[in-house]
Order: sequence, then structure tokens, then C-alpha cells
Amino acid sequence: GESVEGFFLTTLCAVDVATGWTELQPVWGMGKQRVGTATHLIRQRLPFPLNSLHTDNGSEFINHVLVPWCLREKITFTRGRGYRKNDQAYVEQRNWLSVRRQVGYDRLSSRAAYSLLQELYPLLGLQMNFFRPVRKLVGKERMGAKVVKHYDEPRTPYQRLLASGSLTDASLAQLDRQYLATNPAKLQTGRPHV
Repeated sequence: GESVEGFFLTTLCAVDVATGWTELQPVWGMGKQRVGTATHLIRQRLPFPLNSLHTDNGSEFINHVLVPWCLREKITFTRGRGYRKNDQAYVEQRNWLSVRRQVGYDRLSSRAAYSLLQELYPLLGLQMNFFRPVRKLVGKERMGAKVVKHYDEPRTPYQRLLASGSLTDASLAQLDRQYLATNPAKLQTGRPHV
């Protein structure tokens, strides 16, 4: 919307830098406790351990709820540098592709909208993690005034996660079942397992 005053829904977008694995969680407002709960819910859904968390500088992240939780759970907590938008480049890219493109820029503030986001985001997660390939920047080369970027072969976050070898046998089996049970064409209709 046009203003950040008053109440509105937000989305917590978490992206794994190594694989591109993305999790989305709607948040009922910007309260510290609610953002902390959303972070905990995302952690529970991840197919791998959460070792570190890098956030922006907002008080919804850097507060007396989330920082002590990270300390207790032995999660390294870092934050972006002020006025450096590229510190969150991974999240900004995925946030546009997932949230802005699908939900838009309107101000949402109703229980009905919150319920719809709770239904939509798991479907978007399936699509982005299992079926949408991502290229990763592997190098840059300066040629005079021009910078040439080199990328690896496009792979889905799921493929990158499998190649990483960091999954437990149980997580690997669960992801394989989820992948095989999901019909990408049906994701568009909101019924992925039909």
C-alpha cells in the first residue's frame, strides 16, 4: 500500500543462500512476537537445519524476542548493513518472484486475506522449490567498462539440495515423496496432489 501506518499483513520470506530453497509465512502484523513465531514456523518446515539467520535492520527482527531465541537455539544471527539494499539480494529477488508477482502490492489487513495467504504460500513453495530452476552467479569478469557475469546451469532448489549431500535419510525420503506426489500443472489450480 501507500503507507506503513496502521495495521497490515506482512510476509516473512526466507531464502537459503546455498540452494535457493524458499519458505514463505504470512504474519499478522509486524509485532516482534508474531515475527518470531513466523521464523520458528519456517524453521520447522525446512528440510535442513537452520544454522544462521541474516535479516534486515528492522525492529521486528532485532529485538528482545528473536535475538535471544537465536542464542538459545545456537543459530548465528547477522544483520544487513544500513542503506545497503544488496545485503538482502537473495530475499529481494525471491520476494518479487513469489510474493509481489502473485499477491501484488495492495495493503491486506483482513482475516480472510490472512487465511488465503496461508493457503497460497505452501503452493508457491512447492512450485518455487521443486519446479522453478534458478541460476547462481559463479563469477564476474571485467572487460573494460563492461562487467560480464557467469552463471552455473539452472537447477531447482530441490536439485541443488539433493546435490549438496546435506540431507538426512529421513529428510531425503520425505522430500522425494513430496516431489513425486506433486503435479506441477495442478499447482496452478490450487490442488497439487490431484
